[in-house]
Amino acid sequence: MSSSKDIFDFIDDSEVIQVTADLVKIPSICHHEGRGIVNYYEKWFQDLRIPMRLYPYEDDRCNFFADYGAVSGPGRFIFNGHQDTKPTGTMTIDPFGAEIRDGKMYGRGACDMKGGLAGILCALKAMVRAGKKPKGGITFSSDIEEEYGGQGGIQVIVNSGLVDGYEGLISAEPSNLEINIGNRGGIATAFETKGKSAHSGLAHLGVNAIHNMASFIQEYLKLPYLQVENPYFGKCTVNFEKIEGGLYLSAVPDYCLVCIDTRLIPETPPEMVMKQVYALMDRMNREQGIAINETDQPKTWRVDKGYSPAAFIPPEHELVRRSEKAIKRATGEKGLLSGCPGATLAGVMIMRGTPSIICGPGSIAQAHTDDEWVLIDQIPKAARFYAALMDEM
Repeated sequence: MSSSKDIFDFIDDSEVIQVTADLVKIPSICHHEGRGIVNYYEKWFQDLRIPMRLYPYEDDRCNFFADYGAVSGPGRFIFNGHQDTKPTGTMTIDPFGAEIRDGKMYGRGACDMKGGLAGILCALKAMVRAGKKPKGGITFSSDIEEEYGGQGGIQVIVNSGLVDGYEGLISAEPSNLEINIGNRGGIATAFETKGKSAHSGLAHLGVNAIHNMASFIQEYLKLPYLQVENPYFGKCTVNFEKIEGGLYLSAVPDYCLVCIDTRLIPETPPEMVMKQVYALMDRMNREQGIAINETDQPKTWRVDKGYSPAAFIPPEHELVRRSEKAIKRATGEKGLLSGCPGATLAGVMIMRGTPSIICGPGSIAQAHTDDEWVLIDQIPKAARFYAALMDEM
């Protein structure tokens, strides 16, 4: 193929959309990913004659890598997307139907993040079709278990050194094609209140642990860190995501536990937040005697507590500037910079010293929903964005 043609001449919009549909139709629910997606990757890269690396994990699942160009040395970049999706039990649409209507594709993973995966695959295919080799190397990686903390995916590939030595990482997580310069941080922990049981008919003789927890939650929502704002990441969020307590009928509950997930911006590191939280608990214990303390979450809910700061690169970083140029080239529009509200491999890599950005089709607002969908016209734009970046690597 002639390298004088524009790289976009080798991207077929209908093919990118079809690849997205193909991937959506392959069930890959977290912990039950199987080999369906990996089998698809294998055929794709065999046809392109790009070498692959498979790293098996439990239950016939594996993390997948394919390397175009150099596999060592400088100038290598990773384009990443996870294989797994959330479960489908509450969905109101066919989770694997990949139905297209009103400019949207519906299905589990359509947004998070099989549209992004399709974009990377087709961008690499365009590079091969155009006869363009990277100056360094381009690695495609696709991990498992991302939707459950990455124990078998992100943690394995990081701890095994499989992502060492790269100059940068591009994550295809949904961002509405905005350029996310990093991830929010977060705290995932739990609190418990202890009370005193009594018969409901003599409730005044007991101490209601649920009432005390309700008071704590109300005061927590007034903490100063929740009012701070960042131009790219916005304000912190807080989600009291699980609550349990109570003994049996007609009894005052003597125990209540709540699990919390709060996402943090650069100005509010975990140590600052927990200092405010501990001060609140001390004050309420001292003044109201509610007997609240931090504790472990149920193991069936989340494996470990977590405290992580926001991970980001400066908006003027070279990778950001290159991404802005690629978005302009791919869409004709100026790239918008923002921060990713969730956690991704990009944040892990930034914390390890590897510059990373997140940019993919779809909005995080549609991820994990009962009728998950992605805008069709964003998927080929994503493929062009990735191809434009690869073309300069």
